[in-house]
Amino acid sequence: MHEILIDTEFAVPTIFKLLPFIFTISFSVLAIIYPEFMSSSVTNFKLSNIGYYIFGFFNQRFLIEYFYNKYIVNTVLDLGGQTTKILDKGSIEWVGPYGIGLSLQRVSKTISSLHTGIVTDYALYILLAICFYISIFTFVSIFNDIINIITLSSILVACYIKILRSSL
Repeated sequence: MHEILIDTEFAVPTIFKLLPFIFTISFSVLAIIYPEFMSSSVTNFKLSNIGYYIFGFFNQRFLIEYFYNKYIVNTVLDLGGQTTKILDKGSIEWVGPYGIGLSLQRVSKTISSLHTGIVTDYALYILLAICFYISIFTFVSIFNDIINIITLSSILVACYIKILRSSL
């Protein structure tokens, strides 16, 4: 039984399968060209008795424009308006003071979660920060060797002075 349905597709001549496409293209071309070149006859037809009933039938009986405007156009416009509002409001919030405040809170929570109370962890954090600070100057510009040397020597001198003060 199901094989009969499959075979009927091939039994129908191609011209009958192409009729909807042909009618769509031809009536679309007529709908564009006819009012452009014969606008007075279209207006007279709309204002005639039969034209009034035909336009009323297609516009009010089937409620084509009503359903189109209510369910498709309004939905798309509402969705676009909400999307634009959310994107604009969101971008202003995250770039403005509110977003900066939230990002600083997140950074401070992350940094406070690193607190363990163990001195070796703090030494590791300090060493990593110093290496990162030095690598910024090293990799960004080769011409800043003097700044690297001054920064490294000042860090070493500060550490040496701190060690001397703690031993006294």
